Amino acid sequence: IDVLKLVTEETVSMTTTEKHRMSFPETVDEILDVSEDEGTLLGTEGARYMKMDDMKDHDDDFLSPKKSLEYERGFLVSFMVDARGGSMRGSRHNGLRVIIPPRTCAAPTRITCRLVKPQKLTSPPPLVEGEGLASRIISLGPASMQFLGPVIVEIPHFAALGRGDRELVVLRSENGSVWKEHRNRYGDEVLETILNGMDEDLESQEELGKKRIRRIISTDFPLYFAVVSRVQQESDLIGPEGGSLTSKLVPMVQATFPETAVTKRVRLGLQAQPVPDELVAKLLGNQANFSPVVTVEPRRRKFHRPIGLRIPLPPSWKESPRDSGEGDTTSLRLLCSVIGGTAPAQWEDITGTTKLIYANDCASFTTNVSARFWLADCPRTAEAVSFANLLYRELSAVPYMAKFVVFAKMNELREGRLRCYCMTDDKMDKTLEQHENFTEVARSRDIEVMEGMPLHLECSGNLVPVRKATQQPRCFSFQAFRDNRLPVSVKVRDSSKEHTGFLSFLRKTTKYEDSQHVLCNLNITMPPCIKVKLSNCALISAASMSAMERTELKMAVIAEQLGLSWAELARELQLSVDDINKIRVENPNSLLEQSSALLNLWATREGKRAKSESMRSELAANVSCPLLLFVSLIQCKLDNCNCWKLLPSFPLSSSAGVSSSLPSLQWRACMQL
Repeated sequence: IDVLKLVTEETVSMTTTEKHRMSFPETVDEILDVSEDEGTLLGTEGARYMKMDDMKDHDDDFLSPKKSLEYERGFLVSFMVDARGGSMRGSRHNGLRVIIPPRTCAAPTRITCRLVKPQKLTSPPPLVEGEGLASRIISLGPASMQFLGPVIVEIPHFAALGRGDRELVVLRSENGSVWKEHRNRYGDEVLETILNGMDEDLESQEELGKKRIRRIISTDFPLYFAVVSRVQQESDLIGPEGGSLTSKLVPMVQATFPETAVTKRVRLGLQAQPVPDELVAKLLGNQANFSPVVTVEPRRRKFHRPIGLRIPLPPSWKESPRDSGEGDTTSLRLLCSVIGGTAPAQWEDITGTTKLIYANDCASFTTNVSARFWLADCPRTAEAVSFANLLYRELSAVPYMAKFVVFAKMNELREGRLRCYCMTDDKMDKTLEQHENFTEVARSRDIEVMEGMPLHLECSGNLVPVRKATQQPRCFSFQAFRDNRLPVSVKVRDSSKEHTGFLSFLRKTTKYEDSQHVLCNLNITMPPCIKVKLSNCALISAASMSAMERTELKMAVIAEQLGLSWAELARELQLSVDDINKIRVENPNSLLEQSSALLNLWATREGKRAKSESMRSELAANVSCPLLLFVSLIQCKLDNCNCWKLLPSFPLSSSAGVSSSLPSLQWRACMQL
């Protein structure tokens, strides 16, 4: 049985999972790899675009690769600092900067700074609905180091804050398991004092906001920092004497705490999330209207005395109330979700058990429990909860700023391949595309995209999309800091004309929308068809690639060509059904991600034995497996050998009990390597 906890009991949320291994930063004694360099962005030379006259209506969507920001030279993973202090910018991520003022470091110290994927952590930050990571997690070192004064870390983020209803907060973790909010005790007025004479330019918060950079000031380094985007929240310490909180975003929203509602001073928060009228109309038409969503944090806590809440009435109710607003039959419904922690909201109609008092276009009521509250004007009262669930799902989606980037390659004179990405902080020079001689042909400006938003691609002009059996439909869902990748095969409609076309990325339309919502329009020109023999390809020659790069390339190429056959390869490699289902659940939008996850899982299981020879020996146990022929073919192509006579021969006809369609599709693709 769930028991409500008292608000005065301070608990720290902790999430536990054994899925991932802890990733620790480097220490002073470790040998650091400082040989990497970003280099130039892929496609910055030779990428061709249509004239702007050809696409005047959509010129705001284009961003030439040559106009992209260049990374300043600085540290890759770490740098040394002593009592004189120092400031360095990250060479891998534009906007990342660490400032150690003079006389804050007692001895020479190696400062490390990495951006870590949240899935690599054993316990990532616990995020509730409406919250999302604004950047990758920042791993700093030496962990737990105390400085003699405040130091500054500036982190680029990708949260969309243009609507004005969201804010950024910084979480910190000392051990990788427990997370708490990092509270900055230093304002902009003391920055010059903090710099202690350093000749370093520090921009105002307004300028940092325009560049999407978050400044963190701290006197110590935790193990991790995390920048989180959430709806604006007002918080304060409330004690036995009582107090009140008023929303700055929606001033009519107020929470009043009477005396002895809490028995000791605790930090309480009030959150008011406006509901845009256009969003309600898009999803529900004129079937219902809603007030802002009001939340008292932390949720699911019991007060010693009832607290008062004031919420503005829905716009439609203010204009023309349908009834007195009392009783079970009123169309004005009070909805509540008591669920706490990271669990999704479960809305319930509590109109019949809660008395509402109306004054000044607001409804007031009392409650013993902190929760989310929502007023709905819904004539069809039985559907108020289902309407709320539908609307809240859209409201809780976190907005991000992302770019659409398109790579292209011509396989034949009239056939080509596109790879479309929706990127947040991903590197533009995609490794797989580099090795396969793709060219960047288009890149959009920053565009606001919602987490989980279904995206659809349409192609027009002289290029016609072709659906192949190994490719997914031309749609995917955006996920921040993931490889949102969409492969598309195209044909040239008229070879006598220029190989150009128009790509439109659209959001999925809803029931009450009249037209499709176009997020971005890009014009592309396919690069010329260049046949390069593998033996002459410097990118994959043994002389120009390290063993690790060669291994990564082999796995990437195998993952790329597997397509729908990855699940069969998983079964042949003796992976369990649970493992296969887990790969499908964690990578729902991309066959490439599913194939890559399979190969990584296999490599982790095999350890030092994870070589292509080991995979071939496992497949050889089943002499009727055509996948062995496929993997062997890739191995020989990548090794630049002509030992085709060493390849095992297998009966590929249906009479041998093996489907001939399995390798045929990949065989043709593999021969194009």
